[in-house]
Amino acid sequence: MKKLLIFISLMFCLNLFGQNKPNYPETKTGFKKVDLILPKIENQQDYKVEIKFSINYNVIECANVSFGFNMKNLKTEYGIANSRFPYYVIENDIIEISEGLSSDCISKNKVNKKIFSSQNLLLEYQSYYARPFYIPENWTLEYRIWKADDKFTSMN
Repeated sequence: MKKLLIFISLMFCLNLFGQNKPNYPETKTGFKKVDLILPKIENQQDYKVEIKFSINYNVIECANVSFGFNMKNLKTEYGIANSRFPYYVIENDIIEISEGLSSDCISKNKVNKKIFSSQNLLLEYQSYYARPFYIPENWTLEYRIWKADDKFTSMN
């Protein structure tokens, strides 16, 4: 009986920790999967990645435009058992366009322009594996890399 218990425990541990390939869902209609693959760098702990989304939209050429979405619709899921290989899912494509015109903007010409989301997502930098994002087909994923100073400033 003791050997059987050890065998079952060993098999459970091997199954739990032996899975290295993440399981990602299929893309639903109207959405696409975008893999964020970052370049390998040294001292990754000193970097962050800022994620924004963008769309192309017809706007007045001198307008200041952005779009917003409900951050509650951005879900973090995991490719392996609630702990490894995160991926991100935008659950719907509902957005709100904000268009501001300055007093010196007299043009009424509309142009197709890339506009960015007003929300951003700041993630730890990691280049060991891709981070999938499931986003609406007409959105693009944009990112930029932030580097922290390696010195802390003390406040007394």
